[in-house]
Amino acid sequence: MDGQGNPKVVTIGGGHGQAALLAALRPLLCDITAIVSVADDGGCSGRLRKDLGMPPPGDLRRCLSTLARDRELAEKFELRLIEPGQEGRSAGNLALSDAFREYGSLQKAVDWAADLLRCVGRVVPVAESPGVLVVYDLRDGRIEGETHVESVSSPMAAMVHGPTQTNPVAFEAIQDADLILMGPGSFFTSTLATVTTANVAEALVQAPAPKVLIANLTEEGEQTRGFTVDHYVRMMRDHLTIASVGGDAELSVLVHVDGPDAEGVLSDGTLFMASPVALPGKLVHDPALLSEALVRHLGLVPRAMPGTIPPPPSSRFRRSEAFQARLDAARKTLDKK
Repeated sequence: MDGQGNPKVVTIGGGHGQAALLAALRPLLCDITAIVSVADDGGCSGRLRKDLGMPPPGDLRRCLSTLARDRELAEKFELRLIEPGQEGRSAGNLALSDAFREYGSLQKAVDWAADLLRCVGRVVPVAESPGVLVVYDLRDGRIEGETHVESVSSPMAAMVHGPTQTNPVAFEAIQDADLILMGPGSFFTSTLATVTTANVAEALVQAPAPKVLIANLTEEGEQTRGFTVDHYVRMMRDHLTIASVGGDAELSVLVHVDGPDAEGVLSDGTLFMASPVALPGKLVHDPALLSEALVRHLGLVPRAMPGTIPPPPSSRFRRSEAFQARLDAARKTLDKK
């Protein structure tokens, strides 16, 4: 933790997208909690899941490495083994699996690794048991398993089966958050896979914190071909309503634009914020640009560099009054239409 009074920022997702977001949050003055999917069933994570019955550690490992202060140890955590019979296995995944067997809890194993790596913030598995991602596809019907879901062409709805209870640490973090950031990353296999686990959607609907969806930069094959920002927002709203059995959550969305900052309102009243957040010439988020966008749009504050005077408490994020003012203005604009 960075001290009392700092905003509590919760991220929700998994994979490389969440790692990019965590890298963007590291230089900002906030307490970070990364809530991570447990539905992965491929690669090294899938093998450990099958062999030990544990939730997959891969996305958790990537978040830990991103938040690590001990960069040398983080690099070792990301090493892939080459020994016979262990080819391709991740050293960090194996370390987490050993700790899981010792502690009998994935959260305790992750906390152990976080202490070892001297992490900024906390990494939290969304549940203590592995989940199975199920997608209902318009053409192919019911598809089970993340590795199979990646090939669907007309997904309509997603749901994670298995865990019946959200990790209490994750549930509490969502309830206490000052800001909740969902995405970026694979929309179905990372973002929705976390949102639709156990009662996460219920916690999100109940949470008073602003909820911002960080839009992806490119289509994910056939899964999201032709999706616009409106599609992503509507599908997120629908899943929150379905998974929470009737709840509704106010969302905002942050999108990439090749140009100056902009703000506006979608047809359904959703506030959108636009900034250049992609690595120039590539379709991946640039942590530095994303960090700057979070400062400009949401009122987060950069950490003071050594030798500088930290900003006064009054300038820190306080569920951003400016953010709320923009949202109110957007609603008035929509009402006039």
